[in-house]
Amino acid sequence: MRCHYCEQEKPGLPFRCNYCGEYFCSDHRLPENHACPRVGGPKQPGYSNVPSIQERYAKSRGHFGNIPGISSGNSRFRLSYPGLFSRTERKHIALGALLITLVGLSMELNFLYPFAIGPVIVSVLGFLAAFFGHELSHKIFAQRNGLWAEFRTNTYGLIFTAISIILPFKFIAPGHVSVTGQPNKILSGAIAIIGPGFNIVFGLAALLLGLALRSVTIVSSIGLALIFVALFNGYMGLFNLIPFMGFDGYPAFEWDRMRWAIALIGALALTVGGYFFLGYF
Repeated sequence: MRCHYCEQEKPGLPFRCNYCGEYFCSDHRLPENHACPRVGGPKQPGYSNVPSIQERYAKSRGHFGNIPGISSGNSRFRLSYPGLFSRTERKHIALGALLITLVGLSMELNFLYPFAIGPVIVSVLGFLAAFFGHELSHKIFAQRNGLWAEFRTNTYGLIFTAISIILPFKFIAPGHVSVTGQPNKILSGAIAIIGPGFNIVFGLAALLLGLALRSVTIVSSIGLALIFVALFNGYMGLFNLIPFMGFDGYPAFEWDRMRWAIALIGALALTVGGYFFLGYF
């Protein structure tokens, strides 16, 4: 039997966690060693006094002390993970990255045809940075708040993303970061909005650099590729902020509609700006 955490078959009987019910090897049988999502409390080893996202949010709104509906969370479990991605997660995120890159190149074909090797390399790197940055923002933020989080593709997302490669409308959601634990509305919304937030910030940086390079003749094509990377990031953020179940926009909208609207406007402005500077307006 494989360990649910390290996914390796090791000698000896498997150990079943009394909290989450999964099976682990002798190295990861303790809750603190397999990032058990159902363990919490100051008496558990590995805790540290780190303010939770709920408390930081409450204080930003001028609230102190116990807030109704918000767990205190002063003592938070410090989770450990076997590297950045697990073996299973690496397969899922590699497939997602491949599809996202193909979608991006199919979009760019309409803007920067014919392709040149330099702009294509910049574009591919930009698409990968947009995808990995988006998903890692979700994952790392969730882990920092004591939750188990890994990227997983899903069948419908893969199918729609793959089909959209040859369609005018692009579907950019081959999967999502699966979060296990007990996040409330505030934490779920913050985890959701940080992914599109990364795309907006990264896209803005790409747009400014692209505009600077576009005026330099020798690297003008690189500048155009960076502007398209900015457009792609804006579109990716905009698409994921749709306030429907299954998209980042739904928990973000349920959490704080003002913050959701600000993120939506930012993604929309970045998308429109990309079209404008590429000469489509």
